Amino acid sequence: MATRFWLTPTAAPYTPATKRGTWTDNATTITGALAMQPAGSAVTTAKVETATTTTNVLLGRWIGPPARKAATITGTISWVLGRMASAAAATMVDRMHIYVTAGNSDTVRGTLLSNYTGTVNWPTTAAGVAVTNQAITSVAVQAGDRIVVELGYQAKNTVATAYTGTTHYGGTGTTDLAAGATTVTTTPGWIEFSDAHGVFAAPMSEIVEKFTTGMGRFIYWGGTFWNEPWKRAGIPPNSAYPGLMASDVPYEITGSSHYFEVTTLPTGGAGTYFAAIVLGPVDNGTFVRFRYLPATNTLTCDNCVNYYDPTPTTLTFDPVAHRWWRFREAAGTLYWETSPDAMTWTVRRTMATTQWLKFGTLRVNFEGYADEGSTPTPAEVDNINTVPATAVKVWNGAAWAVKPVKVWTGTAWAVKPVKARSDTAWF
Repeated sequence: MATRFWLTPTAAPYTPATKRGTWTDNATTITGALAMQPAGSAVTTAKVETATTTTNVLLGRWIGPPARKAATITGTISWVLGRMASAAAATMVDRMHIYVTAGNSDTVRGTLLSNYTGTVNWPTTAAGVAVTNQAITSVAVQAGDRIVVELGYQAKNTVATAYTGTTHYGGTGTTDLAAGATTVTTTPGWIEFSDAHGVFAAPMSEIVEKFTTGMGRFIYWGGTFWNEPWKRAGIPPNSAYPGLMASDVPYEITGSSHYFEVTTLPTGGAGTYFAAIVLGPVDNGTFVRFRYLPATNTLTCDNCVNYYDPTPTTLTFDPVAHRWWRFREAAGTLYWETSPDAMTWTVRRTMATTQWLKFGTLRVNFEGYADEGSTPTPAEVDNINTVPATAVKVWNGAAWAVKPVKVWTGTAWAVKPVKARSDTAWF
């Protein structure tokens, strides 16, 4: 699956000493972070050239986050970046060199794109210039390695006239820059690798927890606790928004999924209260959500901006059919889904994958809320991204499929849990 990065003015996490591309002018260039989320103000980097022969001018370098695991980056690369030439006669085109460092060193692990030179002349009014599906050379990266993007222009004119090439970067608009768009100060430019899924951010499907020995990889707050007898996480709704969150590494939902078994939902509160699963970036009011509202016995599928969705999908809550809640992203669509058993899923809502759903910096919370003084019973969750004891995964020739475990009772096949024997007991 594709992994998108944004060119930001945030300080580079590390700057290799050597500039690796073939540049006629590589002096006095800026550096920044190649980030998994847009950041910083919209700014520019520009240089003048006066060469009388074709010249390659480096404008800046952007350094990515460390790889989280050993993997191979392969496939293609695409980008849309804000570009401008000071005059049409400059005949400037994209110039790009991309490689991987061995950790925070000046050693090249491998080159992904070598001295690419574009064919589309930069416009004289700043606009998005696109390159799509450019083949890259595969590189086997190790944990800690970083991508470095060297970016500039090639000026094909052969006169001594001073021409300036400018690239826009940074900005935090809620949509990304498109080819030909002049919104270079409000929609950020980006670079996307077709096949780097899971290398720099973990797929959300990797957050696996059964709560068998505690809260595992989750942090929790506001009174959230481990229900030891039932091996679950308990979230007592209150005004502190108690909850739990996996936060050990960055996560991405693109091409992935995330699901919970919601075993118990709150009851008995005097005022407004709810339990919810929230998926989003940093706490800025933009997120998708499942939310159970006891007052109306409804389950809503929300797409919130500024903490609010004016048109949620609302279901009458069914404790059997809605026992499992799942977010899933595939081929540019996000799905809200429910299931009675984590085997058969029903789509409850869909939407096109928005810009922020492509971030590699996402987090997911299970949280609760209740009015001050209201004390509903806790919600409880279990089996995060893992099948229940009554199911197994079976290879069907193309993928691992979840199947029920059935036992012959003497009269019929019944779904039964799988148990293992320790030295002293079945568990």
